[in-house]
Amino acid sequence: MFTGSRRGQIGRAAGAAALLLGAASAAAGADDQWLEVRFARDSPVLLVSFSLGPTTARPLGMSMALDLHASLVLRNTGNKPISGLTLRVEAQDLTPAGKGSVTRPSLHVAPGETFPVRVDMQLLRPFSMARSEGALVQVSLDCALFSDLTAYGPDSLGSRRALMVYELEARRDRRYLAALLQEQRLAQLREDLNFGLQDFSPQQLGLELLREPRGSARGEQPVTVGAVSFPSSPVQTVSGAARVAGNEVRAPQIDVRNTSQKVVRSIDMGWIVRDERGRDFVAGSVPARMQLGPVQTGTMSEPGTLRFSHPTGQPMVIDALLAFVNDVEFADGKVWIPTRTDIDAATSDPVLRRALGASPEQQRLAEIYRRKGVSGLAEELRRLN
Repeated sequence: MFTGSRRGQIGRAAGAAALLLGAASAAAGADDQWLEVRFARDSPVLLVSFSLGPTTARPLGMSMALDLHASLVLRNTGNKPISGLTLRVEAQDLTPAGKGSVTRPSLHVAPGETFPVRVDMQLLRPFSMARSEGALVQVSLDCALFSDLTAYGPDSLGSRRALMVYELEARRDRRYLAALLQEQRLAQLREDLNFGLQDFSPQQLGLELLREPRGSARGEQPVTVGAVSFPSSPVQTVSGAARVAGNEVRAPQIDVRNTSQKVVRSIDMGWIVRDERGRDFVAGSVPARMQLGPVQTGTMSEPGTLRFSHPTGQPMVIDALLAFVNDVEFADGKVWIPTRTDIDAATSDPVLRRALGASPEQQRLAEIYRRKGVSGLAEELRRLN
């Protein structure tokens, strides 16, 4: 039986829920009550307009779930082309689940030009938080990356590093595809853009990082983590070990060596998972801050658990694990990524090679090729290269 105090807490929560949902329903008729876009006065991008799609609020446990769908039109008001940006999206009086971000790589927006940004996400706001004045959701600029690889913004989400990797991959892929066109290697071009080879398209597995350490489980086995090495990588994998139970990898440790003469600030370690049928899948990457001096060896460790699943959501049976250095950030802010030559040298498996070289820019260019053919792709590469 509930005590009077407990009944009072439930009653207050229900009342808060009704008030918040009522406020959200009232806001549904006014876009500026749902969403507010805040950019600093010296921001290189400013809002031109925004509109809401079918944005709704509904109760979810002891929180209000905001299903946000919005379209923003922004303008580059600076004097440099913008290569990519990340927006920070927050619900008022946040829990961690009330924060989100939207990243747009491969923008190529010249000064004065406008461009659209879609915001589609769910944010949680606890009913226990008092309803304050202003819009339910605020959008701000976390980081903008320019074509000269300088950046603007607070970078509270670590966006600069991610945007830098996207841009370097984009430039690498554009140079590579332009060379294929120049050499008239059209069959290779179609293969790299996944045309006519649907049965060999790489599958991206789901990767979930569980921060809570876990004890030993039934059937848990120690495994040696193999390495896929890129010849030009400034950080090489020396050895690795982990414990595997079903589709979970627990307490992985990777020994790495900085072979360069520069100080390393962080390393993004990627994973390749081999299933029980001997098929290899690229399963995302996990970045980690790691100070590593010149020609120094260190250990990357994760106290949590990596959980892998198929694109359908089904758990994956892990037979073997391989690790690769996806990118490296130096203390001076510069970033290394593997070249196409590195990827070709790392594996002879065409599916795995294609997965290692996949990028948002490659997907964008593949769509241009699909719609406009070789001439459209060639025109786009001339414009950007």
